[in-house]
Amino acid sequence: MSAIRPDSTDTMAGRIPRFFSRLPLTAALLIGVIAGAIGVTSFSPFHFWPGYFISLFFYAILVITSPTAKTALWRGTSVAFGVFAASVSWVFVSIAEYGQVGDVIAVLITFCFIAVLSAFWAFAAWLGWRLQDKFKTLPASFWVMFSLLLAELGRSVLFTGFPWLLPGYAVENTWLFELLPIGGIWLTSFVVVLTATTLAGLVLKQRNQIMLMTILALSWGGAVYLNYFPNQWVTQTGTLKTTLVQGNVKQDEKWLAQTAARSLNYYQQTTLAHLDSDLIVWPETAVTYSYSQIKPYLADFSQQLADTKTTLITGIPDVQGGKDYYNAIWATGDGFGLYYKKHLVPFGEYLPLANYIGPILDIFGMPMSNFQSGDGNQPVLQVGEWGIAPFICYEIVYPEQVREMVRDSDLLITISNDGWFGTSFGPWQHLQIAQFRAKETGRYVIRGTNTGITAVINEQGEIVAQAPQFKQTSLTTNAKAFAGSTPYVTWGPWPTLALIGLAALFCYLNSLFSKTASVRQTQKEQSA
Repeated sequence: MSAIRPDSTDTMAGRIPRFFSRLPLTAALLIGVIAGAIGVTSFSPFHFWPGYFISLFFYAILVITSPTAKTALWRGTSVAFGVFAASVSWVFVSIAEYGQVGDVIAVLITFCFIAVLSAFWAFAAWLGWRLQDKFKTLPASFWVMFSLLLAELGRSVLFTGFPWLLPGYAVENTWLFELLPIGGIWLTSFVVVLTATTLAGLVLKQRNQIMLMTILALSWGGAVYLNYFPNQWVTQTGTLKTTLVQGNVKQDEKWLAQTAARSLNYYQQTTLAHLDSDLIVWPETAVTYSYSQIKPYLADFSQQLADTKTTLITGIPDVQGGKDYYNAIWATGDGFGLYYKKHLVPFGEYLPLANYIGPILDIFGMPMSNFQSGDGNQPVLQVGEWGIAPFICYEIVYPEQVREMVRDSDLLITISNDGWFGTSFGPWQHLQIAQFRAKETGRYVIRGTNTGITAVINEQGEIVAQAPQFKQTSLTTNAKAFAGSTPYVTWGPWPTLALIGLAALFCYLNSLFSKTASVRQTQKEQSA
């Protein structure tokens, strides 16, 4: 039976739950997919922030009004499929254009990828329904919120994780963006999901919503206060004149021998024209020769950089022992350091369960890389007197990795080869995620890419300089160094966990108080 028990004295309270609970499964799934697809409009390049709230609102409505846990699972899956099919559609572009497989296989692989991501939300829908049916002391909207955040945590860490477009990324153009230095992406995700599920609970006339509404009022109110009365968590310590070089090398030509020499020459000549800069950045694998091959070749070039107090940071592959390949960042000239990428892209840089999946992909003729991951504890790069925390491409989406490395850094740098995304909105989403890392940590983010979007982001998460996509160009601007830590860097996810705990405690106490008051009222009426 359904866990919904609306107040029968309120016509509307019964009508809406009955409508959704009695929906044919096909109709409910269609509504779910459409509602889910709307969510992509919250993210870059669309920036319609209510979109994701709409998706989550209908997710909560469909789950809470489900007559059974199995129905909740299917309904939750439909919303999730709409969300991920719309928001990560660039995966198809990467596979179809550069995976050397036909469109049919690319569609199949993309579908499987979306299905795996949707499975987390499906589990959350099933779990949320079970919890709200069993533990009625807390409101159903709380359990839906709790289960979905738990699922998003699982999506972020299992199988190296895919924390792309967590719910909190929908708030860039809202007051909630100011909460990032307090609790990071998990705090904004909590508030986004709780807002949507609580609104669903109110529409469904669910009881015991007052405490959730109070926490939402405090969260939104605190964000408004910080928006008008900002707190300066970090202190500026210096300025670096920075030049980012965007080579715009086509992805299908990048590793060709004739392209490698021509591309390296362009990067060198452009760099020599900007020796007045403190820092020059080339993108991920701008140098396609291995580190051991290119280091002697660039010895004189590196010395010239050092003589002008200029540091070059570039992406470069490295080979250890003739068989272990690493995706790396190298600092040379007036700086030093070699960083190996820690988080590799599944199916792009390494193959999960290679012994089982590899032979299947070999049949389809799909080439796979076999990179090794770097050590978990690596030092930051040195640029003159400044420490710069490095992140290669996909790594910028991991908030905890960034939080761990930012303590020893004055700036953040991320280099990428977003040519894999083609003309999709993948690069725009990637840039937006980097903006959140800047706001969370109170650090400038220098973002160098091959085809765009090359940009410099300030400590407030604002883009201060940006190069056009798909153009061979350079971008010069000032990047500021900062010292100090935001509360999020210091405390991590603990503020969010505390809020979830308080929400559960207050709802529980309110339920007990309401039950006690109801019993006393009944006894009073009986005695009268």
